Amino acid sequence: MAVSVFGLGFAGVANAANVTSFNPPSMIAALQNAGYKAVLSKTDDGDPVIDTGVQGNSIRIVLSNCADHKDCDTTEFLGVWNCASAIPMCQKIADEMNNEESPVKLLPLEQGKKTVTYMYLFYDEVGISEKLFVRNLEQFGFYNTKFNEAVAKAK
Repeated sequence: MAVSVFGLGFAGVANAANVTSFNPPSMIAALQNAGYKAVLSKTDDGDPVIDTGVQGNSIRIVLSNCADHKDCDTTEFLGVWNCASAIPMCQKIADEMNNEESPVKLLPLEQGKKTVTYMYLFYDEVGISEKLFVRNLEQFGFYNTKFNEAVAKAK
């Protein structure tokens, strides 16, 4: 009996700091614990969204596949780049990066005037560790910086 109680108590502690899109404040806490600013708001349709930044890039974290604007099982990291003055360069670099083996993809919009970088994370109620969540965000930031620097260098 003592082992069962200990096991239950330990499992509760182990999951207490997990990050999951089913609990957006857990994402805010993970970001803030890692030293990032994070603001939770809602999209026009009422689903949660988090604005943050990493490596000098503004990042929007959109939660989707939500039940009643909560309990979301998908998170999408988004970066939006203004390419109006460099449409051909942005398109060329986006095409090159999309051909790489990478978790981040680039999507030109508005006839190439904007480029969106995106990466998905999928969750269940248990979630992932704060460290892994932040590592995913920082990896996303790395590819955003890579795109930004490539466009600047090509100008």
